[in-house]
This record gives sequence, C-alpha cells and structure tokens, in this order.
Amino acid sequence: MIGKRDCRADMRRTSDALHDALKSMQARRHRAAASNPARSRPAIAATVLLLALVLQCVEPRAELLFRSADEINGQQHRSALRNYANPSDTAYLRALADGTQAAAEEVQVFLHGYITSADVYGAKVMESLLKQGRQKIAGNLVSFAGNGGEVDAAMELGRILRRLGVSTVVAEGDQCLSSCVFAFMGGDRRAVAGRIGIHRPYFSSAREVPDRRSHYRQLQKRLQEYIEELDFPSSFYEAVMAVPPQSVNILTPSDLKKFYLEGMSPSAQDEADAASARRLGISVAEYLQRKTTASNVAADDPARQQQGESATGNTAVGRAAGSGKAGQ
Repeated sequence: MIGKRDCRADMRRTSDALHDALKSMQARRHRAAASNPARSRPAIAATVLLLALVLQCVEPRAELLFRSADEINGQQHRSALRNYANPSDTAYLRALADGTQAAAEEVQVFLHGYITSADVYGAKVMESLLKQGRQKIAGNLVSFAGNGGEVDAAMELGRILRRLGVSTVVAEGDQCLSSCVFAFMGGDRRAVAGRIGIHRPYFSSAREVPDRRSHYRQLQKRLQEYIEELDFPSSFYEAVMAVPPQSVNILTPSDLKKFYLEGMSPSAQDEADAASARRLGISVAEYLQRKTTASNVAADDPARQQQGESATGNTAVGRAAGSGKAGQ
C-alpha cells in the first residue's frame, strides 16, 4: 500500500451517511422492534458496516524493535523486546560500577509490520546508538517481515540501512511485500529465505486531489531514482510497475538474483572483491579466478556446494534471523 489512508475522513463520511439513514428509521425502529424484531435489522447492519470500516482502518504499524543478545554462562540470553521509537527503551546508558560506559550492547533488530514515518524516526535513533558505540547489531543483520506501508518512508528507511552497511534478511516463514521491499533493499547484503512480493505503488486515499496524475508521476520518479541510487537494475523498476496494485507478484529465486535482491549489487560486490584481494595480497583478476575455481569445485561436490550456499546467506542467514523472530 502506498501513501496514507485517510481513515478518519472515510469513517466520517460513512458515519454521516449512516447517521442520516439511522435517524430517518429511528422512530420506525422503536415502534416496530417490540412487535417485530426483524425490522430492526437494517440499523444493526448499518452499525456492523461502520464497525467493519473501523477495523479496516486499523493497520498493524511497523515497529523497529530490538533486544539484547548477550551470552551468559555459555548460553544465549535474550531480553524483552524494546522499541527504538520509545525513549524509555533507549534512554539508559550501560555503565560499569566505576561510571565508565560498558562495551556496546549487542542487539537483534527486527522491522515487522506496516511501515510509516515513525519507523524512520526509530531508524535514526538506532543509527545514533550505533554511531555512539552504545549498540552493535548481532550478525549485522536486520530481519524484515511486513505487508507494505508508505513508499517514501520505506525508501528513507532503506537509505539509513545502506549508510549503516547492515545486511537485511527475510527469514523462513516470513514475507516482505509491497513497500517493505523498498526498505529491505537498503541492506548492503541481502538474503531471502521467505517470500518477496512486489506490485506498483498507489495512493490509498480516494479523495479528489488536483493534478493527481502529476503527483503520481512524481512518486514514480522518486522510486525510479531510489532504485538507481541503491544500484539495482532498471528492470526491477519495470517489474514493479508491471504488477497491478491489487495483485502481488511473488518473486522466484531466479528473479531475486536477477534483480540483485539476493546477494549484493554489482558495485558493492566489486568493492568486496577488491577488499578480499588486498587482504590476500593478489590482484582482483587473480582473486576472481580463485572464486571461479572454488565455485567449480563446490559444484562437483554436493556437500561443499551446500556449504557454499550457506556461506552466501541464502539459508544460514535466514535461519539465524528466524531463530530470533520478534514473535518468539
């Protein structure tokens, strides 16, 4: 879903219409209810309709959550979930008895639900804590699960994640759909063990807006620029725009690789290859040759091939994030 749904306006208009209808039948209903309860059903149906509209307007807002992942006596200890947007969850300073600050708190991070601008605020709080050395993200992973949200908020969230150099993952059993995908794209490295689904953006409000087409073209432009900025192919933008908003196209494993949603984008991969070559004291060309040889060996050995797939994060990263889902 794209943009903010004006639920209050929708509810107000529906409520006004229902009020007029109910008012006209009120006297008749009171007279008829005693003699024939069935005649009161229109009023009941109207009330149910209003209640249904209220429930439709209640979106599960996304929350950028975290919890400590300390190891105590050789066992992994997880704290209660905390919210980056909640000042009371982030205000404290971990300090030693002598008053000096303790080592950075290792945390697991999750983004679950419907993305809004409030989650951009939470991401900025997280960014500040990381830069201050108060936190470090376990495995450098942020786990995603959500059905959409506001496009501009999702893109801003993705930019923050890219600045931080974190990896993003959709764990097994989870899904990241619609605008959630744009935030997920911010990961420097990406792994998908669950499902990724796309469709073109839309404005959820049906209100009449002057020059609505122009506003939509501006949204298209921002999305296209974002995809290019984060080094994804233009074909991904075309794939997104080709799916009607009432549908969702679940991407196949080959689609994920084709659109760079699995693994790394070309510029990031080139930088990583160069860094690995420097560490080994060899040229990039020689390093790439070694990678090719290693891949061929793994292809000939099913056991080593499975190890290689795990190393890319396709399954291992998904399990790692899945073991720490916010619902557990």
